[in-house]
Amino acid sequence: MKPDKLRNLLQEMDARVGRMQRDRKDHFTANLSGLRSQVQRLLGKVDTLRASDITALEVTLSAIPVNDLDRSSLNNLLLGLKIGLNQLGPDDVLEVTPGQKTAAFTFGLEADAIKVVDQPVRAYGREADIAMAALEAAVEHGEYVNEDLFATNASPRLKDAFHRLQATMLSHSNIVQIGARAQICNRLVHGDLEEMSPTLFGLLIGHIESVFSALAQFEDWRIYSENAAALNIDAGSVAKLVEGTTELARKLEQDRLGDKSVIDALETVRDWVEEVHPPDKRDVLSLTRSHENLWSIATKALLGDIVSDGRKRLASGIVTALVLVAPLVVPIIGKVAGAQWIETVYDYFKAAGTKPPGAQ
Repeated sequence: MKPDKLRNLLQEMDARVGRMQRDRKDHFTANLSGLRSQVQRLLGKVDTLRASDITALEVTLSAIPVNDLDRSSLNNLLLGLKIGLNQLGPDDVLEVTPGQKTAAFTFGLEADAIKVVDQPVRAYGREADIAMAALEAAVEHGEYVNEDLFATNASPRLKDAFHRLQATMLSHSNIVQIGARAQICNRLVHGDLEEMSPTLFGLLIGHIESVFSALAQFEDWRIYSENAAALNIDAGSVAKLVEGTTELARKLEQDRLGDKSVIDALETVRDWVEEVHPPDKRDVLSLTRSHENLWSIATKALLGDIVSDGRKRLASGIVTALVLVAPLVVPIIGKVAGAQWIETVYDYFKAAGTKPPGAQ
């Protein structure tokens, strides 16, 4: 890695530690000062940086209690430095790669292709009975709403949207998809406001509100919505995500790496973002997490030890496709809280050349 890239990583680490110093008021501020001094010393000798320098930084950081997000960010920067010094191995990459996250789509590898798999709706602890009861009430209400809606002269697109929402709720297959479908219904209802009676409008809006009230009982949805609200991705970056997603879907289809469900999934989350300006932040998060989940499953399959040779070859092809579109999307996804790992993994595979490590 060129010295400029190493310098950028150290400068980012210096800035992050500086922010942590300003936020801390306890005696560990002194430890952070020591860590920052180490970083600044290394900035002065980037051209002669050694692996032992990075190890010393790791030791210092490990002794300082910091929150999970800060530690994850700093560890990713350290891994980036290791990549630059050719010190990062497959085990390091596996360690930093999380499992698939709550998203509109999650994936599974089979012998011949990657496929979309369900991420069943779950409720936890004392909220479970209340949450599931609220969802079942919304499902029951949806049956009556769809019967009344289909008896009207409302637009076919509006009818189809409510039908899809009902089918998604009935399947219990993915809580984020339920939210996305409800949001689509909400947009279409308001778009067709002048063409429907006040009674029908009230019925449809009431149903949408009941769906979101049910979703609010689920911890997975609450956390997902909070993460989406924190997104700060501008219109230009969204356009790059859309372009990269289109290219990725084309590449996976062309090379027969993903079955129809995967291509449809990528095109669906892309269309959710494209259809509304500005797009709903939850839809943007669905788009970024679709990429994250593909990186996650392919990386773990390619670098892990317990996957068949056939699935490793499939994972290698998927990683190659992801690396191809990465210059468009990875710098943007890497800015999402909790997604910084994707830059480290991309740098590792990019440094490995055209044949990713682990490929047969």
